[in-house]
Amino acid sequence: MRDVPVVCLFLVCFSGYSATQEVEPSGPIARLGSTPVIDGVFDPGEWDDAEIVRADTIEQFRIKHDGVNLYFAVNAGGGNLVFNTDAGVRILHWSAQLGSAEYVKSDTLTQSLDKPYAFELWGLQDESPAVIHETLAAYLAENGWAANTASMGNLAQSELVVSFDWLGVNTGSGRFVEIPSVRIGAGLMIARGDPRAEELLALPREEAQRLYPPVSWPAESAPSDSIGMGALPDTIRIDPADFGKIWIDLRK
Repeated sequence: MRDVPVVCLFLVCFSGYSATQEVEPSGPIARLGSTPVIDGVFDPGEWDDAEIVRADTIEQFRIKHDGVNLYFAVNAGGGNLVFNTDAGVRILHWSAQLGSAEYVKSDTLTQSLDKPYAFELWGLQDESPAVIHETLAAYLAENGWAANTASMGNLAQSELVVSFDWLGVNTGSGRFVEIPSVRIGAGLMIARGDPRAEELLALPREEAQRLYPPVSWPAESAPSDSIGMGALPDTIRIDPADFGKIWIDLRK
């Protein structure tokens, strides 16, 4: 009889322990890793601790976090990182310059342009590493995100950072936190005057696409909502199915 309370106590403890476990979500999960340098160069080992996100067998991007920021490594020279938030779509564009734009919801599917692109950092790739680092750190602090610009670093290697504050991540809400739905559309881009441009333009279209396939996630092709690299339409229609889910694992 003296063993019974011990057995009951064990069962109660086990039950309580199981109830606190969070089920790991299905889909890409950014886990805690080292802080990468945003310079457009995938240094050896720099992204080995990141989650690899693929479409079929082709790597689209990698993600990880350092407890403060979320990081993306994208096999492209530039493009759009689009978040579908509760307030509306937020577009983070990187190419020869950086810029962001915002839409606000008019109804369930329609959104209206609230903030057009304001591009900055033209020619940053020509500055010293110290100036680049300082400039991108300031841009991140002011805008909540940053990225290397086209022609900075290696061809078709882009690194982006988005702050937890900008994403609205509550680090005290549990182990797994879902960020606003995401879509990425990117491809091979270089700045005007890049010495590699002539060689790339000489490649046949099929060969260029084989060597530098475009990035489009979660779908193979981007929806026709007219979100482009330059001028934006006054209104767009957004289908939530065009966006993918990404989680952050806050376990340390």
